[in-house]
Amino acid sequence: MCGRYTLTSDAQEVVEAFDVPPLSFEHHPRYNIAPGQEAPVCATDLRGRRIGLMRWGLVPSWADEPRGGFINARGETVGRTPSFRDAFLRRRCLVPGDGFYEWRRSARGKVPYYFRPASDLLVSFAGIWERWARPGAEPRFGFAILTTEANEEVASIHHRMPVVIPPDSRLAWLDPDTSPEDLSALIRAAPSGTFIPRRVSTRVNSPRVDDPTLLEAVDA
Repeated sequence: MCGRYTLTSDAQEVVEAFDVPPLSFEHHPRYNIAPGQEAPVCATDLRGRRIGLMRWGLVPSWADEPRGGFINARGETVGRTPSFRDAFLRRRCLVPGDGFYEWRRSARGKVPYYFRPASDLLVSFAGIWERWARPGAEPRFGFAILTTEANEEVASIHHRMPVVIPPDSRLAWLDPDTSPEDLSALIRAAPSGTFIPRRVSTRVNSPRVDDPTLLEAVDA
């Protein structure tokens, strides 16, 4: 799964990397984006491709209540799962990030690791989004990150990892006319060497902690 990630790049870097208009919201570095929090998401609507804020946690449109939400969707079955199928076909998005966390189980409990891109560039996690609305209730826009089997460096820590859409495939992922077959071809593990792991402090376990020291390596 993918339960925490980072977006430490400044607003201009995000705008240039995704070729979108200037952000319409205040943006600041994030070192511990957690489920239930709002985060920048790149999607296409009638106004074109742009980045806005959505809550991390997709609530299906047919759900009675907007509680919780799915933070991840299995890439292998996203096109068949009732909670995700329509969003996969019609509402795909890109989630900007520059690293993610995973936890390895040990005799002493779960040990966190941070995976940063070897290129030090922004990456785009494959996402889907949904709008939940009911009369008298405020609409909720939520997203989920797709996951797949882990590549070599991630597999030693966790068996799943977020799907990364390469820069030259971002437009295809967002295009509503891209065929399901072509989309499925993009749902795969990033090549080995894409990310570099480092063990980090268990302070990241708390979503209330969000500062640069979370990225510092700690001794085993």
